[in-house]
Amino acid sequence: MGAIAEKPIKQPLEDAPSLEDADSYTSIDLGVWRVLFPKEMGSTGFRIPMDKWNTVILAYPLVLRFLQEIYNLNPLLVILVVLLKLWEGVESVLMLYVSSRLLQIIEVGLAEGRPDVHAIAQAIIARLICVTFTATTRWARGYICPILESRVRLHFEDHLLRAKLRLDIPTATDNSSKTQASAYDAWRAFEGLCDASQQVFGLVNQLIFISQQKSGGPLFTLLATVRPIFTLMGHRTLWMKPHVAYSENNAFLRLRSLETMAASRYRGDVIAGNIAGWITAEYHRARDALGLVDSQDAWTQYGTDRTPAAKIAGEWAGELPTLYWALNAMLRPAKFSMTSIAILQQYSSSLNYSLQSLFWDVSRVGKCVTDIKILYETANIQNKIVDGDTPYPRASVDSSKGMEIELRNVSFTYPGDKAKESALRDISFRIPAGSLVVIVGANGSGKSTIIKLLTRMYDAEGGEVLVDGLPIERYRIADLRQTQATLTQDHNLYPLTLAENIGLGYSEHVDDLAMIMQAAADGGAAALLDKFKDGARTNLEPATTAYGYQLDDEKHKGLKSVLSKLEKTAEVSGGEKQRLVASRTFMRFRTGKIKLLSVDEPSSALDPRGEYELFERLREANTGKTMIFVTHRFGHLTKHADLIICMKEGKVAESGTHKDLIARDGEYASLYNVQAQAFAESEVSPQSE
Repeated sequence: MGAIAEKPIKQPLEDAPSLEDADSYTSIDLGVWRVLFPKEMGSTGFRIPMDKWNTVILAYPLVLRFLQEIYNLNPLLVILVVLLKLWEGVESVLMLYVSSRLLQIIEVGLAEGRPDVHAIAQAIIARLICVTFTATTRWARGYICPILESRVRLHFEDHLLRAKLRLDIPTATDNSSKTQASAYDAWRAFEGLCDASQQVFGLVNQLIFISQQKSGGPLFTLLATVRPIFTLMGHRTLWMKPHVAYSENNAFLRLRSLETMAASRYRGDVIAGNIAGWITAEYHRARDALGLVDSQDAWTQYGTDRTPAAKIAGEWAGELPTLYWALNAMLRPAKFSMTSIAILQQYSSSLNYSLQSLFWDVSRVGKCVTDIKILYETANIQNKIVDGDTPYPRASVDSSKGMEIELRNVSFTYPGDKAKESALRDISFRIPAGSLVVIVGANGSGKSTIIKLLTRMYDAEGGEVLVDGLPIERYRIADLRQTQATLTQDHNLYPLTLAENIGLGYSEHVDDLAMIMQAAADGGAAALLDKFKDGARTNLEPATTAYGYQLDDEKHKGLKSVLSKLEKTAEVSGGEKQRLVASRTFMRFRTGKIKLLSVDEPSSALDPRGEYELFERLREANTGKTMIFVTHRFGHLTKHADLIICMKEGKVAESGTHKDLIARDGEYASLYNVQAQAFAESEVSPQSE
């Protein structure tokens, strides 16, 4: 390993990003973190701003819809869960009553020297009955709640699945429209609303009970609530505040980046490059550069008091109930006893715990409502690709030969792209129906972008894309998609069976094994299906549910061996993957509706013979289709091409037939000759040199 370069690690804020809308937020620095808050709420104290309550109130119809949906899943189950939750609010009061009753009976008996055995036995039995019933209801909650949780999560998983599947690519990849909603949030929101209701119900019961007791009363009840209210109102927390936290500390960011290099996905590169020593040395250097700057999470740092004043005040407030019974013991000694003091202590502790729980659960209501809104808003996200209303194909246009395409002065830049130049710049060309077109050019010249515009994965920023003489935006997207087939290197295999991976090219016949096997033969994947013992029914990547916990390498070898054999994935090579995807395309041909085939570098992992055979089979299926091939290895295609479009730096450098373009001796001729020379050199044997 070479010497470690002594390059400086920049200190915090040196390269701070410029943030827009600076007037809308305030910020504080917490160790390595900078935290931004909406300006209207500030950044101090534990409080639930009025705007959050307004949000809760305005979202009432949505919350009602949410609760109604959950109720409809299983009314009896929901009622049981709600009743069991509310019973928690009664348990504490019931336990306070039986405990104080037992203490009072014992005290009287000790004072008189004659314990009332019968009364004590009754009190003990009552307490045991109460404890048994409480344990039973807790068991019932633990047994029933997971059943309802499963139903709720599956219901909202379905809701989110449908919502996400309808998003187009620009919308799905736009950070502003991405949602963090999950089905687990739905259950957590329901549980949070139930917990808040239960805490309110329970606290009201406690306040009524304690305020009516002779050893308690309204004044003691009020004093017992001072500490939890004071503590919670002064507590600083980020958990319930809208905020953005990020780090500007380069040493800290460097540490996190180096730490991720120990992940399994980098293992091969780290070993092959022999850079483990460099990673460790750089980690140590970044750690030293961080110094004493606090790198704990922002939540912990924000909640840490800078002075002990709040702690002292909170402890003093906590002594108010003690002062109450101490003063009463001095002023009214005849009415106070050790039992009374013990009961008051119980009351005080119970109220303190209930109030803290109440503040926490009520503060969660805002988060619960926000989660509910996000769950439903996901289904209302507007796609950036706007659907048209014209059916395709149009009855007035003869599309029997295929799809006619024309681009007029089209320009396009990918959303969020940081490149200086657009992906496409003012390009124009026309492809007659039924043509075989080859698009060539260097990497980054815009070839694949053209395919994405033709399939409406994106819409052009400038100019027009015409399909059969009509702007593509005017057609119904679903109609266009069912008449198009794409075969690209970006296609993935699904975590389903091999048969389904092919059959989903024609989803209506996904169970037609004979049709699937024919498509597999056309795509060159028939031998692959025979490779596995389960054949076409082999699942390449089954969902993983098997896991081990605290298994020792020596003690649990047998169990670990069993675990390693469960749910194994079936591996396929890059070429085999491409053959399966190609077979899916041939399956799609069987719909009889395909008018445009777009082929974008689908054979990068195939050997030359496999690529040639694939292209030949695709070309032979050209009846009634316009075919567009984007490929680097185009020598065996261009002789069949009706049109060759040569791209360079986002523009059409030249277009024409192979013969015309070779005669021009331009960009296409240069690319073609490079390939021809490479093939010629590969045919020269070492002996002949």
